[in-house]
Amino acid sequence: MVLELVAYAWAGFGAAFGPVLLVSLFWNKMTRNGALAGIITGGLTVLVWKQLHGAVFDLYEIVPGFVFSLLSIVVFSLADTLKKRNKAEKISV
Repeated sequence: MVLELVAYAWAGFGAAFGPVLLVSLFWNKMTRNGALAGIITGGLTVLVWKQLHGAVFDLYEIVPGFVFSLLSIVVFSLADTLKKRNKAEKISV
């Protein structure tokens, strides 16, 4: 029981902060909003995934949490960059 609780806690911690840490080291286009989206998405994925059971939901929570967090970091960072670029173009015109 203690091992399950510790594994659950580490899954939440790893899925929330792991992708943000790795992406910040290797991709300089990550934005603040992308990092926040990744933290929130990773944490929420672990919480929701733990409540679901059967087939694919028996997978350890950190795996889908990490993947969804990583995807949200990329999507939100690229959207943020595109939004800033469009804003800069409107100002310069």
